[in-house]
Amino acid sequence: MDPTRISPATPLGSSAALDAALAPGERVTHLVPAIGCTLALTSDGLIIAREGSTFRPKTGIRRWDLDDRLAIRAGLVRQGSGSLVILWDRDATSVFVRAEHWDAALELVGAVRASIRRVERARK
Repeated sequence: MDPTRISPATPLGSSAALDAALAPGERVTHLVPAIGCTLALTSDGLIIAREGSTFRPKTGIRRWDLDDRLAIRAGLVRQGSGSLVILWDRDATSVFVRAEHWDAALELVGAVRASIRRVERARK
């Protein structure tokens, strides 16, 4: 996937919130529908857009920069869903992905790790 902006068909109706969260020129490289949110890897970072975020007092958007403080781990798929744990320093956020989207989630995990390594090599 290599769009500049998210299509209206983005799962879970998160397209407007996710599209608004993108910086000018930022591209989405991986998009994974999760339970209650959409997880996107962009050229600049990792974003979670919570479903129904337009109805909440907060934006429903969570963003992490791609650097060595970010880590992402995939758990096991059990009873139809698996978990991804996003770690930032001492903060942890869990996202649950249905089994039908698990392969895309694992691909996103690998892409996040590769992106972090690329960014860190470029800084040295």
